[in-house]
Amino acid sequence: MTVPEDLHRQLSALRPVRKGKIMDLVATAGVDVSQWARRSDGFLVEKPAANPNFSFEWAFGGNGEPNVLCVWHSSLRISNGLIVYEGCMREFALQLDQVAIDRTNPENVRSRARRQAQRARRFDTLLQRAFRKSESVRFVILHGEPRSAAEIGWESSKVKYRRLDDVSWTVTDYRDDGSFRVVRGVAPASEAQPAEPEVSDATSDKQREESRPSASPPAYLDQFSIPDPPERRASQEASFARSAAVREAALARAAGVCECCGHEGFKTVSGAIYLETHHVIPLCNGGPDVEWNVVAICPNDHRRAHHGTDSDVICGQLMVFLSSRYPAASDALKEFRASFAMGKDVSCIS
Repeated sequence: MTVPEDLHRQLSALRPVRKGKIMDLVATAGVDVSQWARRSDGFLVEKPAANPNFSFEWAFGGNGEPNVLCVWHSSLRISNGLIVYEGCMREFALQLDQVAIDRTNPENVRSRARRQAQRARRFDTLLQRAFRKSESVRFVILHGEPRSAAEIGWESSKVKYRRLDDVSWTVTDYRDDGSFRVVRGVAPASEAQPAEPEVSDATSDKQREESRPSASPPAYLDQFSIPDPPERRASQEASFARSAAVREAALARAAGVCECCGHEGFKTVSGAIYLETHHVIPLCNGGPDVEWNVVAICPNDHRRAHHGTDSDVICGQLMVFLSSRYPAASDALKEFRASFAMGKDVSCIS
């Protein structure tokens, strides 16, 4: 397929040639930057634009403000007559986690990887919410020296130039594994969903039966394995996508026994044992979607972990359990918990 020359020109023109300050570009996009003038302890900073609590971030805004993401010009490409940005920031965060928990790596490398993993997850969270809410995204496009895959966590990329694209982008696809596709100049498609072809009641049941895979029923189920009624699905629109493989691994590890209280989960009508999967460090607070951050616990302990007066005690108990099962992740869990305690979102369900 021949790509129109003007599309090549558009992509080339997006490459920045001036070093705009990230604070100014974020403000131009409509995000409140008043907090840049203060440190995390509340004291004023001399140069707000250089405040490290903000200036090194990859994602800004959201939660009612415009969504702004920093992306490398070299990561943009042309596909099917569109300028697109594709990837999987969740996978990138997991790669950084591996660098951060490897005790053979120097401490400065592990610390850098942990910070970068947190930035990657905030980037992923903003993308995911923009997709679920059909919100547009603004890109701050970067040019300079991005690091290769082999240098992940070991070195920081160097930005030479930045610019705010004056055209909005839309997250047209976000999948359960975290892979995404963002397209330039396309409006959010919430109002343009194609209608499914009508199928008569007599044939629909037959078609569903024929299309159903022939596999043995699972031995263990969690809250995401059982279809919710429409009203509950609507109330969970802002929830985070979770890896099915991670959930299944946690359920298999628990083998039907609550990893908090030690009691067996209840048996469902299908014969499977039911427990609920729970991220000890919640996804909305930067917790990774990996086995060493997910437990399988009974519904009662799951609610206590979120809403009980002893929720911190339960969190500590589950941390000890996971650290004993995954010693290499012990330090990472402690750091995640420390940052979670400072910015805890009590409305988060994980």
